[in-house]
Amino acid sequence: MFNKMMTGVVCIGLFLTAMPATTYSVGAELRFVRPSVEVPVRRGQGTDYKIVRLVKDGDQVELLEVTDAWARIRIKGGTEGWMPKRFLSSDAPPVKLVQILRTENEQLKQQNTDLNQELTGLKDLQSDTGGELSTCIAQRDTIEAQYKILQSDTADVVAIKNKMTATQQEIEKVRTTLAAVQQQNNELKRKTSITWFLVGGGVLLLGWIIGVFSGRSRKKRSSLL
Repeated sequence: MFNKMMTGVVCIGLFLTAMPATTYSVGAELRFVRPSVEVPVRRGQGTDYKIVRLVKDGDQVELLEVTDAWARIRIKGGTEGWMPKRFLSSDAPPVKLVQILRTENEQLKQQNTDLNQELTGLKDLQSDTGGELSTCIAQRDTIEAQYKILQSDTADVVAIKNKMTATQQEIEKVRTTLAAVQQQNNELKRKTSITWFLVGGGVLLLGWIIGVFSGRSRKKRSSLL
């Protein structure tokens, strides 16, 4: 009975050996080595090929090609080789998973710290910006008040300037009128002087004539006497 069983096993082994191995390529996918002490990575598909590296539990490798029982992988550093497919898994081992979770936890803590610092900085910036905004509003109100005063003063200056211009025009008119009056006055004075000169001359002439006639009259009276 035992001999029959052994014969059957040998036949099955020979049958499987005679069957062509099915090989297919896959993209460079990440895989993890399953729990084992060490798994040899060989140059080819078989235990008779030279070992190029040893991988241990939790090592992460790139899956390049798969056959029925073997898988071609790339190890960290670039080394490629074949290892039994059964020692590969797409799930990280518990130890590796814990390391990944710890790493992610540390990263999350760091991100939380960075976010808190950024939040504090934003709060400080908001406070500073609020103060600057209040200052800008106060400066704007002051400038608007000064502008209104300037507008009022400018209006007063324009009014005063217009009034001064009108006054200067009135002064020019008065000066022109005064010059004309002075000219007329001078002309009148000249005419009055001539008139008085003529009157004085006439009086003198009349007195002389009267004197002459008076002298003749006296001479005639004397001769008659």
